[in-house]
Amino acid sequence: LTAHQKFTDTTNAYRAYSRKYLTDIRVQPLRDIFMTYELLAYLSVRATQIGMKACEIPVTRAYPKTGKTPTKISFFKGNSELLRILFKNMQGAYNPL
Repeated sequence: LTAHQKFTDTTNAYRAYSRKYLTDIRVQPLRDIFMTYELLAYLSVRATQIGMKACEIPVTRAYPKTGKTPTKISFFKGNSELLRILFKNMQGAYNPL
């Protein structure tokens, strides 16, 4: 919603960013506020908020045909934390002052 474009996965860490974007004073990615998935969610949407271009490069993840899906995100705790981060990002909580 806040990115002004659709992203399929804001937590996918396979990303590339330009030096111009990462050094822009309106971004400031090297701050202590980013502890877990905050930075991934923030960088995904901040570019379009400040008028820069953003695009996704498709990636494929292959899951095992049997057994549990390997993930580091627990269903309840992990997903609720991820939703909390996304809502804070929508509110501009990670934007530099």
